[in-house]
Amino acid sequence: MPGTGLNIFIIDVIIRPFAKIFEKMPVTVILIILVMYGIVAYTVIKSAYLSQNP
Repeated sequence: MPGTGLNIFIIDVIIRPFAKIFEKMPVTVILIILVMYGIVAYTVIKSAYLSQNP
């Protein structure tokens, strides 16, 4: 799995082309961003927890 910085970059690259569509649906944008960054945060927390407790 790629690093967190790469995931954030990939998220920005994927969402940027759809920016015009998302401007018309701001609630949908907020939900999508929360889900995507939530996945990244979960990955970071999981990897940090696993590194402390083998």
